Amino acid sequence: MKKMWLVLALLVGFSATAKADILIEPYLGYEMGSHTDLDPTAKTELVNMGARLAYKTPVMLWLGLDYNLGVSGKYKPDGQSDMDAKRNTLYAVAGVDLPILLRGWVGYGVMDEIKMDGTDNPKIKGKPVKIGIGTTLLPFISLNVEYIMENIDKVETDSGDLDPKGKMDSWMLSVSLPLQF
Repeated sequence: MKKMWLVLALLVGFSATAKADILIEPYLGYEMGSHTDLDPTAKTELVNMGARLAYKTPVMLWLGLDYNLGVSGKYKPDGQSDMDAKRNTLYAVAGVDLPILLRGWVGYGVMDEIKMDGTDNPKIKGKPVKIGIGTTLLPFISLNVEYIMENIDKVETDSGDLDPKGKMDSWMLSVSLPLQF
């Protein structure tokens, strides 16, 4: 019986000093962007949902993955009809949570595709880099702003692939729920 109380006391003591190591952060966002050096120039508007899954170190840093899925949106090329668009992007991310209710992160896209439904069903593929900041002024909720810079490597269409080198810049406003386990 004494051993059981000792084990229970040890478990309670260790659990009180345990540190959260895993960050799971689902988010919902609105992305607005444009690319001006492709022909034709175009604008994008996407509703995104995604999640970050990261390991938190004891010194406020975190490292992980960020999966961003554009669930609905529009691709608006100048002088042409609008097309429905969806994003599918996976980032490797690194961030920091400062003790003053401020957070920041950077991400590099290891997989990226924006798919449009329209003439030739184009898919834009590239290498995005993003930087984001957020604040956790509200309990359990973070309000975030991200700037996404994307180098376009390839455009795939039903009638063949194009190799247009271009850039696309976007802003995303999001709300997230950073959970630590």
